[in-house]
Amino acid sequence: MKKNYLFTLVTLFLTLVGTAQSVVITGYMDSPCPSQSGRTLEMYVDGTIDFTGWSVIRQSNGGGFSPGSTTIDISSLGSVTDGFVYLTNNSSTLDTEFGITANVIVSSSINGNGDDGWQVNDASDAIIDRLGVDGEDASNTAWDHVDSYLYRKDGVAPNAGSFDTNNWLYGGINLLDNKGLCNSDVALSTLVPLGSYSTTASTTPTIIVGSAVAGLDYFEANGPSAEKEMTISGDNLTADITVTAPTNFEVSLTSGASFASSVTLSQISGSVSSTTVYVRLASGLSANTYSGDVTASSAGATDKTIAVSGEVSPADPQFSFTAFLDQFNYIEGNGPSAEQDFTVEGLFLSSDLIVSAPAEFEVSLTSGSGFSAAVSITPSSGTVATTTVYVRLKAGLSEANYTGDITLSSTNVTDNTIAVEGKVFGPITNSIVITGVYDGSLSGGTPKGVELYVLKNVADLSVYGISSVSNGGGSTAGNVEFPLTAGAASAGTFIYISTEDTNFNTFFGMMPDYTTGTVGINGDDSIELYENGQIIDVFGDVDQDGTGLDWDYLDGWAYRKSNTGPEGTTFTTTNWTYSGVDGLEGGTNNATANTPFPIGTYANSTASVRNNSIDGFALYPNPVTNNNLTITSNSAEVKNVSIFNVLGKNVLSTSVSGNRAEINTALLSSGIYIIKVQEGLNTATSKLVIK
Repeated sequence: MKKNYLFTLVTLFLTLVGTAQSVVITGYMDSPCPSQSGRTLEMYVDGTIDFTGWSVIRQSNGGGFSPGSTTIDISSLGSVTDGFVYLTNNSSTLDTEFGITANVIVSSSINGNGDDGWQVNDASDAIIDRLGVDGEDASNTAWDHVDSYLYRKDGVAPNAGSFDTNNWLYGGINLLDNKGLCNSDVALSTLVPLGSYSTTASTTPTIIVGSAVAGLDYFEANGPSAEKEMTISGDNLTADITVTAPTNFEVSLTSGASFASSVTLSQISGSVSSTTVYVRLASGLSANTYSGDVTASSAGATDKTIAVSGEVSPADPQFSFTAFLDQFNYIEGNGPSAEQDFTVEGLFLSSDLIVSAPAEFEVSLTSGSGFSAAVSITPSSGTVATTTVYVRLKAGLSEANYTGDITLSSTNVTDNTIAVEGKVFGPITNSIVITGVYDGSLSGGTPKGVELYVLKNVADLSVYGISSVSNGGGSTAGNVEFPLTAGAASAGTFIYISTEDTNFNTFFGMMPDYTTGTVGINGDDSIELYENGQIIDVFGDVDQDGTGLDWDYLDGWAYRKSNTGPEGTTFTTTNWTYSGVDGLEGGTNNATANTPFPIGTYANSTASVRNNSIDGFALYPNPVTNNNLTITSNSAEVKNVSIFNVLGKNVLSTSVSGNRAEINTALLSSGIYIIKVQEGLNTATSKLVIK
C-alpha cells in the first residue's frame, strides 16, 4: 500500500507540473508611429487562465512597481487558452502592422517610452512576471529599448519579479525610427517578432540585426563619411559572429577608430548581447552613389544582412539656409518691426557669402544693432559655419503691405532667395469691443460664438480679427485666426460671429454676420480681439482654463457691462455678467432658455444710455409701464425708431420727424427688447424693458 500510495503522489505531482497554467510577458514594442500609436505589450498564456481580477502595472522612468504606479485592469480578456494577449494604445495600428485583432485590450496607459517596466499580477495580487528592474530607469542600461523592442527568449518561464536581462533579445536603440507603414513602406512585422515566442527553448543558432543604414555621405576628397550605428546580437551560437562590410564601406566596434573590412563579435555561452557596430563610407571615393549589405554570419546560423548606402558629392561651391519667417509687422510710427532670424552656411566658397535685403527690409549679423541693406560673411578655408542672420522691416514706412526676397549670393554659386513679407498697420482706434460670448445648448453645443459692438464708425473691417484660446493655452500673440472681411460698419451696430448659421438662426431668429470654426468655444475658453495686428480687447484669462472660475460659461454666456471696455489684454471679471453654467439650457431658443443671452443690449457712452438718454435722446419712461414711449432730442431730428426682441426680430419700426416721437408699445408684451434710434447720421442702441 505504501508503494502504491507513493506512486500515486508522484504521478499526481508530475501531472500538475505538466499541466501548470502560466502567463509570461513576451515582449514590448515602442512604436515609431505618430503620437506613438501602436505601443504594445505582449504576453503568452501557457494553458488556460481566467484573467478576472488580473492587472498589469507600469513602472514609469524607474519609479518602481509600487501600488501608486499605473495599474491596468485586464479582466476583460476573460479566459484564454494557449495563446497570445495584447495590451496596446491603438488597436488599428496593431492590426495594420501585424494583422493582430484577437485578445486585445486598448489602454492609453500603454505609453512606455522604452525606459519603462511592466509587471503582471494575478487576482490575489501576486507577481507573476516582470519586464524591467524594479526602481531602475532603463535609459542607457542593458534593457533600454527606446524606439525599438525587446522580446523574451523561447522557453524562458515567468520570473515572479526577478528580471534577468539575459533572458531577452533586443532590437537595439532607435531600430524603429522612421519605420512602420505609418512612416515608410517597411512593416513593423518585418522587424519586431511579435507572436513568435515558444514555450520550448530553441537550440537553433540565431543572429538578430537592426535596420538599414542610409545617409553615409561626404563631399569628394572630404571622406570618410560620419559613422552611424547598427545593432547585432545572437543566441544559441556555437561560434563567434563575423560582421563583414561590403566594398567601399568599413565597420568598427569603437566609435571614431579601428575601422576595417570586418569585425568579430565574441559569443559567451552561446550568446552575443546586443552590440553596437559602427559603419561608415570609406574615404578616397569619387563622386557617386554607393550601397551594399553588411553581413553577419556564424556557424550553423542563417546569415543576416543590413543594407547600407551613401553618396559622395562633388566638392562644388555651395551654400544653404534654414528659415521659418513670419510676417514682420508694426503700427505706423512705431517701427522698426521686431527682428526674426534665419541661418546660412556654405562650403567650398571662393568669395564672401553676401546676404542682401529687399528695399523695405534690413539685415544684420548682430541682434539689436548693425542693421543695413546687406551683410557679408567671409568663409574660412572655403567654409561658412552655421551663421545667424537677423532681419526686420525698416522703420519710417507708411501704412501698407511690403514683400520681397532676401538674396544669398557668392561667386560661382546660383543665387538663393528667402521670401519675406511685412505690414505697417494704421493707428489703433479701439472702435470695436467684445460684448458677449455664448456656448449654446442645441445639437453639437451650438450656437457658439461672439458678439462684438461697434463703438465708432469703421471704414475697413479687415483690420480687425479674432482668435480663440483653448483651455488657458496662452495668448495667440499676433496670430489672428479669423480676420474680418473688408467692409464698413456704423457706430452702434453689433457684429455676430458663430460657428455655423443654421442653429444660430434657430436660436436667435437671425443670421450671423460671419461663420468660422475659430469661435468653437466651450465655457472655459477665451477670445482675443485684434485691430491692426494688436490685441485691443479680451474675454477670459488666456493663461487659465475657465472651468469652475467666476467666468465659466459652459452651456451659457457671459456679457459685458455697458460703458466698459475695450481693455486691451486685461480681463476684468467684474466688468461682465454671467448666466452661470447651463444658463442656455432648458429651451429650444434663446427666449425659452433658463437665462436668455442679453443679445444686443450693450451700450457705451459714445452711443449708449446715460441717465436714460441716448446721445441726446431721452427715453420716458423706462421701464415702460403703459402704452406710450416718448423719445426726445435736443439737437437734431429723430429719423427712425426700431424695436427688436431678444431673438433679433424687428417687432416695431417707425419713421418720425422733429425732436420728439411718441411710440405706441401696446402690441408688445412685457419683456426685454432692444431699441435702435437713428438721429441724423448717428445710430444709438439701448435695452428697453416693458413691464
